[in-house]
Amino acid sequence: MTTAVKAIYEDGVFKPKEPVALKERTEVEVLIPAEEKPIGQDPTGWKAIEAMIGSMSSGRHDASESHDEYLYGNRRD
Repeated sequence: MTTAVKAIYEDGVFKPKEPVALKERTEVEVLIPAEEKPIGQDPTGWKAIEAMIGSMSSGRHDASESHDEYLYGNRRD
């Protein structure tokens, strides 16, 4: 039988929030669910991308039109 018990981790020990009907020294398995949203993280990466926009500006406004020239030295004719 599985029983869910809410507990607080404190001083290296899991302390149940409510009384538990177990004998002393009964071995149990504790499953810790992953956080839904990591605190201070950007799981999608969009914040990091937005922060990069404009940070690598070369001052050239025709990069997509002239990329071969800039990368390989091929001039457009």
